[in-house]
Amino acid sequence: MRNSAPISALAVAVVLWGSTFVVSDTALESMSPAVLTVARFAVALVVLGPIAAARGGVVAMLWSAPVALLGATGVAAYYGLQNLGLVTTGAGTAAVLQAVLPVATGLIAVVWLRERLSRGLVAGLGLATVGVTLVAGKVATEASPGAALIAVGVLAYAVYTVLLRQQPDRDPVALAAATCSWGLIFLLPWLAGEMLIGDARFDLDREALGALAYLGLVASALTLFLWTYGASRVPASTAGVFTAAIPAVGYLCAVVTGEPSSWAKTVGSVLALLGAGIAARAGSSVNPVEPQVITARQPGSTHRFSVAPGD
Repeated sequence: MRNSAPISALAVAVVLWGSTFVVSDTALESMSPAVLTVARFAVALVVLGPIAAARGGVVAMLWSAPVALLGATGVAAYYGLQNLGLVTTGAGTAAVLQAVLPVATGLIAVVWLRERLSRGLVAGLGLATVGVTLVAGKVATEASPGAALIAVGVLAYAVYTVLLRQQPDRDPVALAAATCSWGLIFLLPWLAGEMLIGDARFDLDREALGALAYLGLVASALTLFLWTYGASRVPASTAGVFTAAIPAVGYLCAVVTGEPSSWAKTVGSVLALLGAGIAARAGSSVNPVEPQVITARQPGSTHRFSVAPGD
């Protein structure tokens, strides 16, 4: 059985993420970091919440410590630190710093989950690393508090991706909604602090409203579902290599919108995307982990229940 659906979900997610840095940078002109981060995930939860409630199981997930950790790392830490870092760091640098993700995720997966890296995955990771290095150029060497915050957030997202691999039996919509809910819970104290010191801003003009709608509906609700579904069903190291495409897509989007191009960055983008493609091909040959459905028959009744690996 091939992983075409999870692989496709990961691919779409990273393409959408690659377009968000400029959008977030624009939105921060009208909203403070905490307001923007909370607002985008509040919008996402408005979409995911009712769908998850209809499918069932989301309330039980809210009481799960691993799910709370997913919200802390994949929502609060990653997006919160990213938006805070964008106050003093350019969108280009923020996109380039995502280059840490594939290597960090692969290393954590090997050490924590004891995943074995196939030859195809190693080749894809190596090619993607060369590519993002060329895309980065001298931008990633920027030493600033904002860049440091974004880098810490990237490491948190690597942990989040590895944690998702341990949740293959969860409904992806319910898990995405529960993760979003916990993320908002962890973000609210930051918003309260921003309001207390008078730094909260929320000037919602037409441009800011459009940016918020895109970040909330597309770049949060949709990508949170896609990444939850895909990363929970393929090796964490495979999901991690996909993130190498984020800086490349971000650069290509910048060129399309008028930023001057360079040969090094163009070649690097092609190599990063090619590396992600090789990793996708290698990862698609691994069977996805799905819960096994067992039917137990007793006099007068039939019970169906799922068993996740390790249960």
